Amino acid sequence: MSLLPAYLSHRLPFFYGYLVVAVAILAQICTSPGQTFAISAFTPYLQEHLGLSSSQLAAAYMLGTLLAAVPLTLIGPYSDRFGLRISMLWVASGLSLACFWMSTVQGFTSLLVGFLLLRFLGQGALTLLSSNLISMWFHQRLGRVNAAMSCGIATAFAAVPVLLLASIEQFGWRITYVGLGGLILAALVPLVLLLVKNRPEELGLRPDGLRVEALLPPSSTNVAHTHLAISSAERRLTLGDAVSQRAFWILATGMCLWAMIGTGIVFYALAIFEGFGIPRERSQLMFATFSLSMLLTQVVGGILADRYSMHRLLAVGFGMLAAGAAVLPTTASEAQMHAFAVLFGGGQGLTMAVSSTMWVRYYGRPNLGKIRGAVWCMTVAGSGCGPFVLGLIKDATGDFTLGLWIFAVALLPLGPLALWATPPEIPKGSTEDQDPSVSAAPRKNTQRQSAARQSAESQSAESQIAECQSAESHTSDLEDSLQDPHPEQDSVVAVVRLKA
Repeated sequence: MSLLPAYLSHRLPFFYGYLVVAVAILAQICTSPGQTFAISAFTPYLQEHLGLSSSQLAAAYMLGTLLAAVPLTLIGPYSDRFGLRISMLWVASGLSLACFWMSTVQGFTSLLVGFLLLRFLGQGALTLLSSNLISMWFHQRLGRVNAAMSCGIATAFAAVPVLLLASIEQFGWRITYVGLGGLILAALVPLVLLLVKNRPEELGLRPDGLRVEALLPPSSTNVAHTHLAISSAERRLTLGDAVSQRAFWILATGMCLWAMIGTGIVFYALAIFEGFGIPRERSQLMFATFSLSMLLTQVVGGILADRYSMHRLLAVGFGMLAAGAAVLPTTASEAQMHAFAVLFGGGQGLTMAVSSTMWVRYYGRPNLGKIRGAVWCMTVAGSGCGPFVLGLIKDATGDFTLGLWIFAVALLPLGPLALWATPPEIPKGSTEDQDPSVSAAPRKNTQRQSAARQSAESQSAESQIAECQSAESHTSDLEDSLQDPHPEQDSVVAVVRLKA
């Protein structure tokens, strides 16, 4: 176990969580090999060198993504049980190996395996884990931190395809995949190993870097309220609790539809605009507009998520997605192309910023991996269906127009539905989820230990209150007794710090 975090956490002039954010941003960038915007840079070369038709390539991508959703259901519970640090180490190492595998593919079957690994480890697992890591370290400032993370994601969306195309032209697509694997192995894996901690409590810290301190003269009421606020501030809903709430299903449906439609559009973006009479050298500029709009709304949305109702912000995001999807099939000029990019990219950015904050605010940290993992599984599966559905409609009708209108109509109900995604009520008798493999006897022992720990915490709080009262009384005695105004005794200050 690395001792570096323990050393740095008490010597850095800022909260150690911000260093964890930097690693999480790098992890988000390293998910690029499994993201559609990066894979799309390789697709023409894969199709040409492997002798695959467009339908075969889309089928391999869809099947790989759908199959990737199956093991993804295990990532959330695994990270809850063994920790995010260990999970990220395994996933980052596996993603590096997946890139090496992609450099060796020779046909449909090996490409299918490669897509499965890239989508499972990159777009699925590493994205989920790095986002959950931030949720463990921040709560009140989570929206603003997610806004900062969005800079890394938007940068990757804008820069990675360009860099990949340049590398492929210079070195070939196989060498480019080897380089991607080497970069992840050399940059991300060591930083996760050395710097990442699962929770701030492991370093004696609290989320957001907050510390509980009281300066004399404190009142016992204030101390008790502080203790109560800390112990009850966090929700602890289980997956069973979450699925019984309408907010969970509204979020899950929205994420799944958005992933399916957004992935389908981005996967065929150049071909779609070429069909509308916009040449590829001009339609490539759409990605820059898209990424800038996404970045802006992610930053603003993250800040707003700390101040305003998140379900209303989510409704605005879904509304922008629907508006952008409605503009796309009517495109007849570059101006309309960029209007689509502003609306859809902005809606995607706002949706990402708000939804990332909603999960931990609505359901708490203890079972976040299991709850969010279940939804992320559906999201990844939906993203695999988008290109395939749009491709089938194009093959049947001769263009993408009908498919784009269907996508736009499918997005329309999400905005009004999001207004119903209010914070869930905590069910009576809700307890922290337990592993079903744990026997009854260990559960009883755990319950006894929990009760003993709560009793000890209560006694500790009472003891701290008594110490405060004693110290306050002692301070009063000192003030009464210190009447001789000696120069070296101008003032006496008594400070008692209480650390919860």
